Amino acid sequence: MARLHRWGIVALVPFFWMACSGGDDDDGGGGPTAARGGAASGSGGSGARGGALVSGGEAGDAAGSGTGGGANSAGSVSRGGTTSRGGTTSTGGTTSTGGTLSTGGTTSTGGTGGSSSSCFPAGTYCTRSNADDCCSGACDGDSCCGFLGDLCPNGFGCCSGSCIDGICQCPPGTLDCGSGSGCVGIEYNDDACGDCDTQCGTNALCEASTCICDPTLFDAQFYEMCPDGCFNTHFDAAHCGDCTTVCTGGTECAGSVCECPFGTLDCGNGCQAVDQDPDHCGSCTTVCADTEDCVTSQCQCKAGLSLCSGACVNRQTDSTNCGTCGNTCTGMKTCQNGACAN
Repeated sequence: MARLHRWGIVALVPFFWMACSGGDDDDGGGGPTAARGGAASGSGGSGARGGALVSGGEAGDAAGSGTGGGANSAGSVSRGGTTSRGGTTSTGGTTSTGGTLSTGGTTSTGGTGGSSSSCFPAGTYCTRSNADDCCSGACDGDSCCGFLGDLCPNGFGCCSGSCIDGICQCPPGTLDCGSGSGCVGIEYNDDACGDCDTQCGTNALCEASTCICDPTLFDAQFYEMCPDGCFNTHFDAAHCGDCTTVCTGGTECAGSVCECPFGTLDCGNGCQAVDQDPDHCGSCTTVCADTEDCVTSQCQCKAGLSLCSGACVNRQTDSTNCGTCGNTCTGMKTCQNGACAN
């Protein structure tokens, strides 16, 4: 019986142990005084592994004192903070990475203001010292101003153009011609008439986006609007009769027709001077003889020669025209100094 009694007591020990460890305060039960590992003895320190209170209580898994000594591995504050994993503040500790409070707390990871940045739109008050804070990077002295294509939500504040429908753009009568020139007027601009590329040119003006000939020009009624300007097509050799006809070969424009000037004729190679040209003497086909010069459009005997029977001869030496036309020296006589002599 003593033996049986001893074994019976031994058999009941586990039941008492289970009753003690699963008594008033179990894991997650929230009992205030007893820890999972005993009130006063832990795995090696003065406090139990669960600290003075169990998980889910007023202190978390690593509160007051932890495994191995008077303080747990997370320091004086547990991994769950001052409240348990089911408490008011989520896991993350008093100070979380990058934020004022832990992840899930009042302020999220990334700091109080977050990581995003902003700029001042057009029309916002600024000074030149903080122009870089403007979205456009430009301040006109008291407000941020936008460039063409930028938004202007306040209805004003454009460095270029005007704020129309919330966008900085060129107003009517102007165009963005590039090259940093901003909006260019095209209604009365001789260099950009109606668009950015049209130049009115010589003797022309831009009126209401259209190039016209200057009405103050002398003989303005004879001027015609051409791609390169206005020209008198009655007398302009480069615009004779119209904008494209150019007089060539020495011709001149007279009454809208290309003509050779006085004293010249068009002989196929341009205008030829027929008043002194022995190859075109008085006409394109008249050629003077070698003994002739062209004088006032007529072939004439050269100096010292006389015309006898249609030929230019030297009557001082010509035996058939000695001294006069038709005077012929006979016999052995020759013409010497205009006389027949032996």
